[in-house]
Amino acid sequence: MHNQLNLHDLESNLEFMKKSLISSFSNSYFCKDYKNLIENKKLVFVDDEEGIPIQNWGIHSEKYANLKLTQITPAEGEKLVFGIDSSCIKVAEVEDGGLYAVKGSVCISFKGKPAAHLKIGPLMFYLNEEVLQGLKFERNVFKLILFNDDYAKKFLRVNIERYIQFWISKLISGSIILIDGSLKSSIFENHMYDISKIIENSVVNRNSVIGISKSSKIKILKYLSYPLIRSTVPAFVDINLIIRSLISKTYGEHILVKLSSNEYSNILRADIVSYDNDLNSTLGTLLCNELINFGYPSSLSLSHHVSVFSNTELASIKSFIKSNYSIKEITHENARASVLGTAWR
Repeated sequence: MHNQLNLHDLESNLEFMKKSLISSFSNSYFCKDYKNLIENKKLVFVDDEEGIPIQNWGIHSEKYANLKLTQITPAEGEKLVFGIDSSCIKVAEVEDGGLYAVKGSVCISFKGKPAAHLKIGPLMFYLNEEVLQGLKFERNVFKLILFNDDYAKKFLRVNIERYIQFWISKLISGSIILIDGSLKSSIFENHMYDISKIIENSVVNRNSVIGISKSSKIKILKYLSYPLIRSTVPAFVDINLIIRSLISKTYGEHILVKLSSNEYSNILRADIVSYDNDLNSTLGTLLCNELINFGYPSSLSLSHHVSVFSNTELASIKSFIKSNYSIKEITHENARASVLGTAWR
């Protein structure tokens, strides 16, 4: 592997990245000393279910049967593949904010096999009005994070993922970086390590970046996937015109792609920034170095599973909070069950 770090050096560098990330996040303006912030406040522990549905876009529409397909030709070449994902849960509802835990993961594949993985976290964050005032977001974004739990969790996930992606793009060369989701700017990004800087680092270091989405709300894409469902080989369909006309601040080439010849293979949307502008070669190299399971890269799948919180971890976090902080846990009930009865939980 030319100009490539070996795995031993890579693990050392990733460990440094991990320490830097924890230090940076621990000292950042949105991760203040939550011990003082939640001291002697009332809170309710909440259960947070995590899960990502994987759906096939199979809608049979003969209208698009003759849409041009580009076959992906496997390209010989040894490259490391980095899959990055994260998860976030709300641990407790506090009287003036929320306590969250976030965990990131990097899984590495090489020559068609998983090679290594790195878990970062769990890291705890306390978000309330006082903490968020230092973020200098637009007022509407500030309200989204403060008043909506889903946006608060997305804010934390976006930032930890971007930070990891930024470091990976600086540390490695001649590799493929897989991102869960599209290559699109987010309103929650920190400008110090946003998606544009990640792509800039990647091009300089001859890395390719691929953002993979498992589903889409753009209905026309369901119909455009029909030729791929019928394909017996890995292939892709160009959807640049549609994506660029509907979504702003996106990066790369936009495609629908089938990464496996299996008839039950998932059809995915992918955004690709290839440092040499050779889309087919990038996808071909990915196929040679990544284990593809039902059309989905295993490094992203494994990274998701590594980052998801288990019931044991959640129980440990709650126990840690109870043991280390002076809090006043109050009783609560399920409003739906209270109104409809326990049978409707």
